[in-house]
Amino acid sequence: MVKNLFISVISQKEANRGSVEFQVFSFTNKIRRLTSHLELHRKDYLSQRGLRKTLGKRQRLLSYLAKKNRQFMEELIRGKPMNVPATREDLMIVNMGPHHPSMHGVLRLIITLDGEDVIDCEPILGYLHRGMEKIAENRTIIQYLPYVTRWDYLATMFTEAITVNAPEQLGNIQVPKRASYIRVIMLELSRIASHLLWLGPFMADIGAQTPFFYIFRERELVYDLFEAATGMRMMHNYFRIGGVAADLPYGWIDKCLDFCDYFLTGVSEYQKLITRNPIFLERVEGVGIIGVEEAINWGLSGPMLRASGIQWDLRKVDRYECYDEFDWEVQWQKEGDSLSRYLVRIGEMMESIKIIQQALEGIPGGPYENLEIRCFDRVRNPELNDFDYRFISKKPSPTFELSKQELYVRVEAPKGELGVFSDRRSECFSLEMENSTAGFYQFANSSSVSVLAIVWLEREISAGIQQRIGPEYAGPLGILQALADGTKLLFKENLLPSRGDTRLFSIGPSIAVISILLSYLIIPFGSNLVLSDLNIGVFLWIAISSIAPIGLLMSGYGSNNKYSFLGGLRAAAQSISYEIPLTLCVLSISLRAILEAQSKYGFWGWNLWRQPIGFIVFLISSLAECERLPFDLPEAEEELVAGYQTEYSGIKFGLFYVASYLNLLVSSLFVTVLYLGGWDLSIPYIFVPEFFEINKAGEVFGTTIGIFITLAKTYLFLFIPITTRWTLPRLRMDQLLNLGWKFLLPISLDIHDMFPMVTGFMNYGQQTVRAARYIGQSFMITLSHANRLPVTIQYPYEKLITSERFRGRIHFEFDKCIACEVCVRVCPIDLPVVDWKLETDIRKKQLLNYSIDFGICIFCGNCVEYCPTNCLSMTEEYELSTYDRHELNYNQISLGRLPMSVIDDYTIRTILNSPQITSE
Repeated sequence: MVKNLFISVISQKEANRGSVEFQVFSFTNKIRRLTSHLELHRKDYLSQRGLRKTLGKRQRLLSYLAKKNRQFMEELIRGKPMNVPATREDLMIVNMGPHHPSMHGVLRLIITLDGEDVIDCEPILGYLHRGMEKIAENRTIIQYLPYVTRWDYLATMFTEAITVNAPEQLGNIQVPKRASYIRVIMLELSRIASHLLWLGPFMADIGAQTPFFYIFRERELVYDLFEAATGMRMMHNYFRIGGVAADLPYGWIDKCLDFCDYFLTGVSEYQKLITRNPIFLERVEGVGIIGVEEAINWGLSGPMLRASGIQWDLRKVDRYECYDEFDWEVQWQKEGDSLSRYLVRIGEMMESIKIIQQALEGIPGGPYENLEIRCFDRVRNPELNDFDYRFISKKPSPTFELSKQELYVRVEAPKGELGVFSDRRSECFSLEMENSTAGFYQFANSSSVSVLAIVWLEREISAGIQQRIGPEYAGPLGILQALADGTKLLFKENLLPSRGDTRLFSIGPSIAVISILLSYLIIPFGSNLVLSDLNIGVFLWIAISSIAPIGLLMSGYGSNNKYSFLGGLRAAAQSISYEIPLTLCVLSISLRAILEAQSKYGFWGWNLWRQPIGFIVFLISSLAECERLPFDLPEAEEELVAGYQTEYSGIKFGLFYVASYLNLLVSSLFVTVLYLGGWDLSIPYIFVPEFFEINKAGEVFGTTIGIFITLAKTYLFLFIPITTRWTLPRLRMDQLLNLGWKFLLPISLDIHDMFPMVTGFMNYGQQTVRAARYIGQSFMITLSHANRLPVTIQYPYEKLITSERFRGRIHFEFDKCIACEVCVRVCPIDLPVVDWKLETDIRKKQLLNYSIDFGICIFCGNCVEYCPTNCLSMTEEYELSTYDRHELNYNQISLGRLPMSVIDDYTIRTILNSPQITSE
C-alpha cells in the first residue's frame, strides 16, 4: 500500500522534490543502479558501502511512511472528519556542524525533518582526523609518544597507556609493580577528569549551567596532581615502555588522598543538585533508550554499553595492569536511557576513587621503570667518537628491537574501548587506531540604568554561586562592564535578511520594548507617585503585556527563517499559557487599593502571608513571562537552529536584551506591589517610619523614602529569579506547557477560595512535595557556594603557580653539550638544530650552534629526559608570547619559511629588491 501510494504520486508529475515519497523513489532508483554496477564489479567496496547506506535510508523513510499511512487509515475507519485541509508536505534537510558550536568541529549531522520530527539523521565523522597513523609510520616509539596525547585531550593517560602496551606485549617486557600501580592511579584520575567534562556539557545542554562551572573545580585539582607528577597539565608524555617517566614526587600521595576525600563530598553535592531534581528526571528518564541488541549491533562500548544492561568492562575482562588486585565493581544499568548513562558515569567516578585509594595505600616500593629494556640496536657512526655516550647517560638512547608481527591491544577508556593495532614491520612504529565511542526620555534613561544595575547584579550573584571572580576590573566592582557591553551592541553593525520583510523585522523589537515600557506607567512607586493612576491598572498591565508576543511573531516572520518563525510561535505560546494564571492571581484591579489593604495590618497584612500559594503561582508565571530559566526554551533555541532572535544583530538584538531585563524588573515591581506591601515597611523590630519620621516629613522626603523602599524590595526579590536561573535545569516545551495549563491554571482558578485551592494543590500528592523538597535542596547547595572563595584567577593580574616539574621554556648550557644529537633523535618533530664540526686531531665533535624554535616546540620533554650531559633543562616560564611590535614584522621569506639559500634565486632576489618590499 505504501509502495502504491508514492508511485501514484510520482506518476502524476506533481511530486515535490522535498517530499518523502520522492526521496523513497530516488533512493529506489539509486539502489537499482548500484545493484547493476556491483554485478559487474563485486570488489567495489565503496559501492557496497553506499548501497548499504542507501538501503538503510530507504527503510527508515518507508517505516515513517507506513506509520503515517496507518494513522491516516485509522482516522478514516473511526469516521473522523478531516478538518485539516490537504497541504503539500515538504521535507527539510538541515546541516548541523562541523562548524556549529554544538558539534565542536568534529561531527557533522545531515538531518531530514518533517516539521519538528526527525525522520533521518546521517552522521559524518572524521573531521578531527590528523593523519596520526601516517605520522606513526615515520617515527620511533619514543618519538611518537608525545603525539598520542592529542588523540583525546580529555583522557590523555589512556592514549599513552595503549601506545606503550603494544610494544610491551610484543617484546614481552615486564613492568615493575610500582610502575603498574602508578599507571592505574593516573588512569583513574584521567577517567574522573573525562567523566567530569562529560557531566558539565551534558547538564548545560539541558539548561543547567552551574554544574558546568563546578566540574572544572574538581577537574583543575586533578590537573594539579598531573602537573606535579608529569610536569604538564594536559599533554603529559608520562608513560614509558616498561614503566613511567618519573617517580611520584614527595608528598604527592598525601595530596592525592586529600583529593579523594574532597571529591567524594563533591560527588554527593552533584547527586543532591542533579540526580533527584524533578526537572532533570523529566528531561532524561525514558529518553534515548538503547536496548541490548541495539547496543551490540551498533558496536557500542564503555558507559553506553553498560547503561544498556551489559556488564562488560575490559578492566575485568582483559585484567591488564593490576586492576584485579583491587576491590571494585562494574557499574551498569538496565534501562538504557539517558538517566542510566548518567548514573553509570557517576558510579564509575565513585569506583575510580575506591581504586585510587586502594592503590595509594598499597603502593609498593621498587623501581618505576624497567631500564634493562633500553639498549642500542647498533652504534651510530663509531668512527666519529671512541667514547660511548650510553655509559654516561642517565637514560640510554631509546631504540628497541621488537618482534615483527601484528598485535591489537585495547584498554577501557572513559568513552569506551580504545584499541591500537600495531604492525611492527620496521624500526618505526606503525599503527591503526580504533575508538568506539542567553518626559519619556528621562524615563527611558532611568530604565536603562535599571537594566544596567540588574545585569551587573546578576553577574555578581552568578559569579558567587559558581565560584567565579566575575567582572571586577571594569570600573569599581565591575560596574562599567554592563555599560561596555551595551555600548558594543549600540555601535555594532545591523544585518538585515536579504529576502525578509524589512518592516516587520525592524518593528518587532520596538514593539517588544515599548509594550514593556508602557507597563511602568501604572506602577505606584510611592504613596503619591503614580505616573497614571487608573482603576484598571492590573488589567491594563496584562493587556499591554499581551502585545509583546505580537512583536516576537513579527520578528520571527520577518526574518525569512522558518526556525525563527517557529521560535516566535513558541515564545508566543509560552507567553499566552502563563498570562492566564498570572491574571487569576490578582486580587483587585486597582493597585492602590491592594497597597492600602496591605498597609492596614502592617507586615503581617502582606498578601505574601495571606496567599502563599498565589505568590508561588505568580512567581512561576512571571518567570515564564520573562523567559527566564527554567522557562527560557524559546531563547535557548538560538544555540541550535531556532529562536526568534537568530537573525538579529547590533542594536536590534540589544533591544530584545533590554526588553527581557525590563520585563524582569516590571514583574519584580508587581510582585513587590501585590504581595510585599509596596512602599510600606512595617517590619517588626525595624521602625523605619518612626526613625525617619516619614509621617511628619514633607511630601518630597516621604515620596523619596517610599521610592527607595519599593526599589529595595524589588532588587531584593530579584535575587530569587537570578538564583533560580543558576540552580534549575531548563524545561522542555511539552513540560513547559503542561506546567502552565495542567498545574498552574487549575490552582489559580480556585486561588481566592482556600479549600479548593489546597485540595487541587494536594491532588498531586507526594510528587509535588517531593519535587519541592529536592528543588529546595538544590537551592541550598547553590547558595552555599556563594560564601566560598573563587577557584578562578584573573590573568595577568594573578599568575599560575607552577610545580617543580613544570615543563616550560627550555634552557640550554652551551659548555655542557657534546653534540651527540640524541635530542634530535628523540624529538617528535626533529626540532633541535645542532651544528658541529669534527676536530680530526682529537677525533671529537666541536659544537658551533644549537637552536630550538619555541614557536613549534610541543614541550614534550624528551630532549631533557634523554640528554646524556644534562645540558638541557626546562624552566617554569610558560609565557612564551611576545608583545613587542618590532618582533612581529615579517617579510615574504619569513612568512614562507624559505631557506636562506633561495635568496640567490633570481625571482626571490627580484621580489626582495622591489620598491614595495624596500619601503616596508
